Amino acid sequence: MHSWLRNRPLLAYLFAVLVSGVALGVVLGLEKVVGYIPLLFLAFVALVEAYAGFGPSLLSVGVCIAGSFWLMSAHVIVNEHLHNYAKLAIFPMVAVAVIYLMETRRRERQAAREQLLELSTLLESMPEAVFIFDRNARVADVNRAAELICACTREELTGAHANFLARHLGVYKQDQPTAVSSLAVTRALRGETIQNEARSLSNPSDGSAVDALVSANPMRDSEGEIIGALLLVRDVTEINQLQRRVSDTERHLAIGQMASGIAHDFNNVLNTITQATALLQSRPEQSDDQRFYLGMIDNSARRGAEIIKRVREYIRGGTGETALVDVRQLMQDALELTRPMWRGVNNLAVITEFQPVSRMRANAADLRRVFTNLIVNAIQAMPEGGQLTLHCEEHGGRVHARVQDTGSGIPSEQQKKIFLPYFTTKATGTGLGLSTAQRMLLAHGGDISFHSEPGKGSTFTVDLPAVAEQELGKVA
Repeated sequence: MHSWLRNRPLLAYLFAVLVSGVALGVVLGLEKVVGYIPLLFLAFVALVEAYAGFGPSLLSVGVCIAGSFWLMSAHVIVNEHLHNYAKLAIFPMVAVAVIYLMETRRRERQAAREQLLELSTLLESMPEAVFIFDRNARVADVNRAAELICACTREELTGAHANFLARHLGVYKQDQPTAVSSLAVTRALRGETIQNEARSLSNPSDGSAVDALVSANPMRDSEGEIIGALLLVRDVTEINQLQRRVSDTERHLAIGQMASGIAHDFNNVLNTITQATALLQSRPEQSDDQRFYLGMIDNSARRGAEIIKRVREYIRGGTGETALVDVRQLMQDALELTRPMWRGVNNLAVITEFQPVSRMRANAADLRRVFTNLIVNAIQAMPEGGQLTLHCEEHGGRVHARVQDTGSGIPSEQQKKIFLPYFTTKATGTGLGLSTAQRMLLAHGGDISFHSEPGKGSTFTVDLPAVAEQELGKVA
């Protein structure tokens, strides 16, 4: 009944007037015996406050005061001793009631502080970003993980609207910006429960992509009314990257097993053709046409053998011979190997940003091929000129090498296919360059990723494990 009256203001005020009338009747009835005792009004005012709230209780006080003036004007004469005894008898009841109320309020405040501390400890210990919204879709509180994912302090986030937060984090669903009505918070405030919906976010601090799972639940009071929403954002970027790496490894393994048998059989066929051609070419009595066609057959067989060699290199994922190498030097070597290409492009600027990094154990020829392939792709993406940037740095025991161009970028529909074997957008490409590079890097305990925007360019990042600094020190 408490909440029922509080949610209906008109009935709450009528209840206050009714209870005040009863209080005046009780005081008036007792006045003829013990005199006018206003302390009796306290019990009725407390009753109104408990059931109807603060506003109606103030109205009850006003009604009781107005009625008291009328009672005091009646000049009822009672025994003074009896009147004093009555007031003295009422005093301990009022005192006990006040002490009880004060003690109850103190315990409630202490319990509220303990619950708040427990809730705060729970929120701070959660690895997920937690946002608490009020009924107006504004942030009421957040935990430390939410501050990190938003790159903002708790004070900056408190009071922010869900729409602002969505724009700040660049919330995307299925590669499309999420409408305000489709936000998890908005739906939760409508009473919907959301569990682990995939979202793509943008890290405000560096603009990197963040894969997240979003859950939201409405928060209700004791009467079932929605008073806010609880939003949980779980960063699953590393998990998705690991899953993609495992998937890539399994795909390369399956393709390698299939290609291995094909390469072996095809190579036997080519060997037979090459030997037969050599035998025919050794005969002296040949016409010009015969020599021409035999040469064509021999050249085709040799090109086929070169293709088989590439397939075998793809299957092996590199030569397997490793040594301590300096990634910066390999990138510089690749840049020199491609000098004739980028020197021949007008308005093409080449920038190198090489920071000191630790050496790593790898096959120098394999990595040089990887960087050469990335640089060639970048140059071919900028036929009218632009900027080619080579960057190398180390973080957390990993060496990160980037090849960035300002070319045409990769169309979004092709970005999921570029590491597939034999997928190419070039008329003369084999489609094995990036696929082989990925396989080589996986064999070295590394990986390759990219970010591309059509019309703005592409950035390919090679991630490699560095040898422990205490063993070798950094390359100066």
